[in-house]
Amino acid sequence: MRRSIGNRRVRRRIHKNFDLPLTSMMDVLVIILVFLLKAYQTSTNNFTTVPGMEIPYSKALEVPPDSLHLIITPEGITFENKRIVEFVQSADSVGGEAVYAFHREDLQEAGHYIVPLADALKAAKEKSELLRAKSSARDKDGNPLPFDGVLAIQADKRVNYDTIRKIMYTAGASGYKIFRLLALRIDS
Repeated sequence: MRRSIGNRRVRRRIHKNFDLPLTSMMDVLVIILVFLLKAYQTSTNNFTTVPGMEIPYSKALEVPPDSLHLIITPEGITFENKRIVEFVQSADSVGGEAVYAFHREDLQEAGHYIVPLADALKAAKEKSELLRAKSSARDKDGNPLPFDGVLAIQADKRVNYDTIRKIMYTAGASGYKIFRLLALRIDS
């Protein structure tokens, strides 16, 4: 009987002086939170396909970074969800084969420079530079971050090289230096 009374007293003392180690529990929760934040990826890009468009396939695992979005369809060029250029529809395009021909008034510089596209790209660049100037994000010298000039191009796989070349020439002349050609990812 003495043992049981003694054991009870010891148990009571343990319960009276027992504290939860909150410091170590908080450390564990902070580590889990940091891991989840690092693993969580967000992107403002929402690339969608246009019905009737045939997109090339790729096995690349890389996710495209945030950038402005240009879509080339058989009907025209869309920049940031706004139709910029309408292609000339000819009899060849009715038979199922798309013909990407520009209106004469849309082209300059021997047919290499697309004026409406250049105007839209320059306006987007100016808007981006204005937002960067107002942003609190600065480089090491305290200047606003420079314009990165990234353009994501989503094109029908039937688009001919000449059309892509004209678009890239126009974008390059408008201050865009990096082009990302979008493709659908296939899992192998």
